Amino acid sequence: MKTRNYTHSIQIDINRCIGCSHCMRVCSTQAIRIIDGHARIQPERCIDCGECFRVCPQRAIYVKDDGINSILEDGYNIALIPSVFFGHFTQGFSVKQVWDTLKMLGFDEVFEVEQAVDFIKNEFTVYEKKDAPRPVISSFCPAVVRLIQVLYPSLTRNIMLLKAPQEIAAIYLRFFKTRGDLADKKIYIYYISPCASKIVASHSPVGEEKSAIDFSINMTDVFNLVSKKLVGEKCSDVNESFACMSPDSVTWSLSGTEKKHFAGRSLAIDGMENVIEFLEKLESGHISNIDFLEMRACDQGCAGGILCAENRFLTVERLEKRQKHLVSLVSENSGKISNSLMDNSDELHNHSGVEPVFAREGLLLDENMEKALIKMQRINRLTTYFPGFDCGACGAPGCRNLAEDIVKGNATISHCVFVQRIMEKNYKLSPEQSFVLIEKIWGKGRLNKL
Repeated sequence: MKTRNYTHSIQIDINRCIGCSHCMRVCSTQAIRIIDGHARIQPERCIDCGECFRVCPQRAIYVKDDGINSILEDGYNIALIPSVFFGHFTQGFSVKQVWDTLKMLGFDEVFEVEQAVDFIKNEFTVYEKKDAPRPVISSFCPAVVRLIQVLYPSLTRNIMLLKAPQEIAAIYLRFFKTRGDLADKKIYIYYISPCASKIVASHSPVGEEKSAIDFSINMTDVFNLVSKKLVGEKCSDVNESFACMSPDSVTWSLSGTEKKHFAGRSLAIDGMENVIEFLEKLESGHISNIDFLEMRACDQGCAGGILCAENRFLTVERLEKRQKHLVSLVSENSGKISNSLMDNSDELHNHSGVEPVFAREGLLLDENMEKALIKMQRINRLTTYFPGFDCGACGAPGCRNLAEDIVKGNATISHCVFVQRIMEKNYKLSPEQSFVLIEKIWGKGRLNKL
């Protein structure tokens, strides 16, 4: 699915932004520039990983979602909840208690995303037999999928053509579970998201025309509302639960889980810096003979998502405890699991795939290959004029990024402060003109400190 209409959840409030450049320096895809004293996002480069959100000292960067007020009253509302949400709550609250409290927010039903994992594990077995390029790269994390589209286009063919668990769960809820008494009702599916990239994936999925999810809501907001309603309540049985999925499904969103279910040499990498470092080596050919790569943009997987309200390590611990409880529960039931989704696995299989993933077209220097090569040569030549300090004083994260902006017509060579000094020395630029250029980048009055 090639498109230039990029949907993004990460937004910048320029009324709060002071152009401190913290976000620009941590952006993994060099998507941020400082213009007129404010940070601006280049939509074709942004992957909604949320690294900028983490470091913004002014809280000027926020995550745009549909909000809790998007819950409608004219239909059957289903909350699609990832297991990591239940890992936010202390052992004093049971899953069922949290489940029931969620319904008080306006949902008619709560469905756990990871009920789709048992189906996905079966799909892994099918995918292993396909003649797909190795290593197969998991499609679980949408931020990683988009990272590959932007920085490593040669690896797009390695991305697994399988929908993420929340999409498969949503398809099941919409087309299979609601055939009976709910057949004549309007079904609205609300995904409670632990990160910005999954919010985007529910609105503009890669490799799909349309998502089966109707709305996405910030997990932090939902957690705060549920916690407020649970304050002071006691649970009579903290171990109260039911086996609607296999124990290892509960921890599927954590790092190191997918690789256990794909045959051959499989590795799990989490954290954006680690993912980028590994992809660099993979693309350059320094790493080979790997069958499967499980990659998560956040540390510890979804427990480290930017919309998770609790400490990621405590969340992991709670999910592991819940997993152990499910092991004993399944054992008591003689290994039987009442997962209704698996009853429709044959039909779901026909809806579980996605179209091949492509590099983002918006990153092309020119539609004409000959002109694009000429522009590339110009970028390389311009880069030699810059000092290579990557100081960011030009409003771009690095010297090469400034060269790209110049070729695209978004900047000039005099944006570099070091080039400015040389131009002043050779009387090609006046000090007043240099000052105007600085103000154009960092905003008026920014240098008036005396």
